[in-house]
Amino acid sequence: MTNYFISGIASDYRAFLPQYEAIENAVYLPFPKHESKDTMNSYAQKFVPLINQNEPFNIIAHSMGGIITMELIKYVVPQKIILLSTVKSRDEMPAKLTHMRYTNAHKLLPGYGFIKSIEIGSTFFPEIRNNTQLRKTVVDMAKANKPKFLYWAVNAIIKWNGTNDYRKDIIHIHGTNDKMFPYRNIRNAIPVFNGSHEMHVLRAEEINRLINYYLAK
Repeated sequence: MTNYFISGIASDYRAFLPQYEAIENAVYLPFPKHESKDTMNSYAQKFVPLINQNEPFNIIAHSMGGIITMELIKYVVPQKIILLSTVKSRDEMPAKLTHMRYTNAHKLLPGYGFIKSIEIGSTFFPEIRNNTQLRKTVVDMAKANKPKFLYWAVNAIIKWNGTNDYRKDIIHIHGTNDKMFPYRNIRNAIPVFNGSHEMHVLRAEEINRLINYYLAK
């Protein structure tokens, strides 16, 4: 059974390095090339050719990868869907992102500015700042992304109109200390006490144990 991984914004295959060692048959799905007119739905469809649907498969996704997955499952049928630190619908998004949807304030930040904000912002989160290797990986992944893609991705997330009515068996693992997507807004999730947005890296052993448990269940 293939386990396809989809990562979050400003990242790449390195986002799941701790998972590759613990999850069998892990395959990372790279971000396809986007078009400026793409919505989250049309972009998610670009992942379909990357998946071998002739055999059973699962999808494990983090952050923006989870949002992509919610659109992707309109077109493919995974055996299991495991979401980490993400949102399943528009209703689960924090108020700050909802406000940006109408003010378009996010469009004032160009793609290269978003990369710089990640580089600077990584110094404000103790769990990242105090982990030299993690901070380097976070910054390196952001710099490896094209600014135009990041600019598009931020807008696509903020404009997303997703609803959680496609499948009722989604496994959602979410940290209670997630600053990006606060746990108080999340419905029907398996809580990880004091887990942060990057808990799949910072608490990899615990998260991998949960992933394997639900894959085998």
